[in-house]
Amino acid sequence: MTGQLTDRYLLAKRIAMDALEIDASGRDDLIARECGGDEVLVREVRWMIAAIENSHTATLPLQPGDTVDLSGSDAQVDAPRHYRLVRRVGEGGMGVVYLAEREDDGFTQQVALKVLNASAIGSPTLLERFVRERQLLARLEHPGIARLLDGGVLTDGQPFLAMEYIEGERIDAWCAHRGLALRERVQLFLKVCAAVEYAHRNLVIHRDLKPANILVDAQGEPRLLDFGIARLIDEQAIESTLTVTGQHALTLAYASPEQIEQQPLTTAVDVYGLGMVLYQMVAGRRPWQHISTPHQLSQAIVAGEIVPPSRSAKTGDGTRYPVPADIDAIVLKALRRQAGERYASVAALAADLRNWLAQRPVAARRGQRLYRTRRFLQRNRWPLAAAAALLLSVLVGLFASLYSLHQARLQQRLAEQRQLQLERMVRFQQSMYDSVDIGAMGHAVVAATQQQVGAALASTPAPAADDALTKAFASVQATDIAREAMDGYVIGHTLDGLDHAFPDAPLLDADLRQSLARALLGIGSYAHAADELRKVFAVRAKLLPADDRGQLSVRADLAQALEKQGQIAAAADMYAQAEKLAQAEPSTDALRIAAESGAARMLMEQGHLQQALQRQDALYTLLKPRVPATDPGLMQLQRDLVMTLIGLGQRDRALQLTEPLVALEQRTLGMESPQTLDTMLVQARLLHYRYEYERSLALARQVAAARARRLGVDHPDALAAAFMAATDEVYLAQEPKAFAAAGADLQRVIDVRRRELGSDHPDTIAAETVMVRLLAKQGSYTKVPAEQRTYYAQAIALERQILAAHEHQLGSDHPKTLMALGSLASLLDEAGQYEQALAEARLCLAGQLRVLGPQHPLISATRTLIGDIEDDAHHWEASRDAYRQALEQREQLLGLRDAHTIESASRLYSVLVELHDTGAATLVRQRYMDPVIAMDPKTLNAAMRSVRDEAIRMLKP
Repeated sequence: MTGQLTDRYLLAKRIAMDALEIDASGRDDLIARECGGDEVLVREVRWMIAAIENSHTATLPLQPGDTVDLSGSDAQVDAPRHYRLVRRVGEGGMGVVYLAEREDDGFTQQVALKVLNASAIGSPTLLERFVRERQLLARLEHPGIARLLDGGVLTDGQPFLAMEYIEGERIDAWCAHRGLALRERVQLFLKVCAAVEYAHRNLVIHRDLKPANILVDAQGEPRLLDFGIARLIDEQAIESTLTVTGQHALTLAYASPEQIEQQPLTTAVDVYGLGMVLYQMVAGRRPWQHISTPHQLSQAIVAGEIVPPSRSAKTGDGTRYPVPADIDAIVLKALRRQAGERYASVAALAADLRNWLAQRPVAARRGQRLYRTRRFLQRNRWPLAAAAALLLSVLVGLFASLYSLHQARLQQRLAEQRQLQLERMVRFQQSMYDSVDIGAMGHAVVAATQQQVGAALASTPAPAADDALTKAFASVQATDIAREAMDGYVIGHTLDGLDHAFPDAPLLDADLRQSLARALLGIGSYAHAADELRKVFAVRAKLLPADDRGQLSVRADLAQALEKQGQIAAAADMYAQAEKLAQAEPSTDALRIAAESGAARMLMEQGHLQQALQRQDALYTLLKPRVPATDPGLMQLQRDLVMTLIGLGQRDRALQLTEPLVALEQRTLGMESPQTLDTMLVQARLLHYRYEYERSLALARQVAAARARRLGVDHPDALAAAFMAATDEVYLAQEPKAFAAAGADLQRVIDVRRRELGSDHPDTIAAETVMVRLLAKQGSYTKVPAEQRTYYAQAIALERQILAAHEHQLGSDHPKTLMALGSLASLLDEAGQYEQALAEARLCLAGQLRVLGPQHPLISATRTLIGDIEDDAHHWEASRDAYRQALEQREQLLGLRDAHTIESASRLYSVLVELHDTGAATLVRQRYMDPVIAMDPKTLNAAMRSVRDEAIRMLKP
């Protein structure tokens, strides 16, 4: 609950800040539009605007010189928020910070509550600075910066800030207490740089960076605090000049020369502050720590003579420990006397530290050499002349070294050429495996065998046997035979050879093994591919650094193999690992696209549809202008996006993405390329969910035939197309012959999937779910009570198995689980078990409202189901209410003439007739049913014809 209220406050804060940016005359419209009718949110926003505008003239109850500790007292705000001050945790030149507890609506949240201290109350400058701190913090939302949670004026007129309370330790002490190595300290410091860089991008300069303002929390994450003297980069107002150095808006020990001299400040002041923090983290002490008087310290800062950290760093026993020259150079460049000689930005400082971590040359050494060489020449003109005499003797030795280096580089180039040749060999090998037409190979094997057997039997006087043999050969699935032969005798044989071929070159073995595993993925041997990829994973994890591209590659391939096997949780974890490694690659890199789109697809498969859509939309927006339209990764992302939109009921937008993609792929890749067939099958699914079953069936059959020729009828991709076609057949079937044909096609898919994938595989369960629908249709068609009971009993038993499998694998709130729950309710209704059916349907509706939201099309379908159950139970008023809600939603979402809108209207009409509400029934008939009945049935698709027929039946007495 705390998180929800915090998010609500942040939303109110954003709207208030947006409103303050425009003229007062337009604020009401903006607030009404952004709050969307939420009156509580409107009041919160208006209070914030008033508090911010009144902050500049707030009167304070404390008098200058007061030192009252408010710990234990209460602080009440002019809004429904209440703070209890627990204890004082800090005090500066401007404010006092308390650990406080916010107590509202039954929850408690710890915050750091900052108010002006007594000595600052009479200062308009400090009051203005306090107000400005709140305005600046409101701009900043970053994990490395303590968040502003609340702010305004207390009921006694005193301004306050409520910030995220960070329980942590200052960064230098945290490093020292844990004995962190230098690399670990630099890595921690880079996170601080990221927070400061974010502030700069939002035009905010901190101006008081020091270890005390950087706390490290229990998770080891640094958090930046105290923007009390921060200001906007483009701010033109110059602060009032104070006469005493100790009163300046700075901490003298960490102040930059331009702050001492009261010059205009830029982001260079924060670069200097970060340099001071890094110096203390590296050396364990500040520069000039031995100077005790403010006057001498100011002179030392302005003079800019800083001892390098390597000469200051000491261990606990007083002995020095080594600091690399690169780190010396980076720190000293950040601390240059002149702002123009420092790093141009915090990003440049961070980039140089990353160069050092990666053992690359640092930019500071180049600039420092010129800087230090110029100074050295000025001080040592004559000694250098004598040293030049020694240079000649050194040149001879240098020449010999250069020659040796040249030879070494030649050997390195030869090794690189051999590596390139090996990579070409691997690519060629994989392309050969991928290009094998296992369909043609299988048919050739069967034809050759048939020819030889036929020749041997030519003298046999039994033509019937010959006919039987011919029929037997015709029933053999040649492509499946070829795929098994390819797996077992070609790729499998090669893999067996790899086990012994490269005992001294495990990385070469891994490269070849991954290539062969990709070939296994191509022919549908997913389990075998996953086993080989796990071996590659283990070798590379042991022998390669974590950021090696090979680590990313094998994770992406293994995630795909696990996904194909239906191991969604394991695949999601592997995609997440790949996505993390891929962040080091360009955004358009093929492996990065595969990892990021795969991770988003797993969110969809796990039922997190809104999260999946957000990630897919963001990735699609990023990639579309940067990669060609025919990029395989972009095309796969578009297909994934369409499937997510289908799941969310956004079918019009899905259609807008699908049709251009199909046309593009057919034009550029060909009608039967794997990518084109994938998208055509997605289009068939979309047409199915748009109730265009005939078009969906034709398209699915086209894809199934093409895949069967290329891959074999039992290949998982061919089965996916066959399943789509069988699903359409089930939805279109209206009589026993059609039921039998659809049932046979569907049962073959179920049998193969059970055998190849297992009973618990999501694809197997999906096919069984359609079988439930077919059994229910057969039960409703037959008029024989015994047959009806048999069909419904089979359907209910199968649906309960499906529901249990979904709950076990996906959880009770997954959309597929909720669909199974609704299907079970429908079956129970058909079987006459109305009370239990109604309980299951209401449970389904509650879950769908919670997971999918009130506007999802499935909500209206479930309300229609509840109306059906109440209707069958003769609960006319309850049935009327459910049908009316479904009708209103369907008309709003789908339109007045949609098949499902007319379906709800027809059923509402029937119930109104039962209730003898003639006037309401007439209005429903005239608005919805009569226009559809007047249509020519020859112009309608199957779904619309069925709805028209139902409307006609409802009108019959």
